[in-house]
Amino acid sequence: MPSTATVASRPTKTLSAELPTPEADIEHWFSDFRESAVRLAERVTDLRGPPSDPLTTAQGDLKIIRSIFGKWSADVLLALHAVPSIGFEELRRGLPNISPRVLSLKLKELEQNSMVRRQILDTRPPRVRYSLTERGWTVAWLAQPILLYLRMTADGRRLGDGPAAPPNAV
Repeated sequence: MPSTATVASRPTKTLSAELPTPEADIEHWFSDFRESAVRLAERVTDLRGPPSDPLTTAQGDLKIIRSIFGKWSADVLLALHAVPSIGFEELRRGLPNISPRVLSLKLKELEQNSMVRRQILDTRPPRVRYSLTERGWTVAWLAQPILLYLRMTADGRRLGDGPAAPPNAV
């Protein structure tokens, strides 16, 4: 058994220093996720080979981003992620300010990109239901950590930082 003098001379730690904060844990998890994403991208590039023309690849990537995440497309994808199967009118009512024509065009574009499935129901009158495809679900789930990270670091703050300064603060 250690003597009282030995025990008393040991440095003491505060309980708060021993336990990480939830914000620190979350920050660590996002860092791990980022590193995993980098490793995945490197593995895919190793298997497929680097792009022959990086500029053309970047332009193609921008076209994909604009198509999938352009105006109203992200709204439609998020709505279908929240409500897995929905009719046209119900979807339109859930997206205020979108015209039926624009919604129809966006659904067709997302269907062409294999993100949305259009199912015609055998009813009188015929009805249509929209849902995410497997590819659409994968993109929606891959977007979740990005959205969480952006929510958690709103206003340019890092996790665990204090409140953001007012916009006009000097």
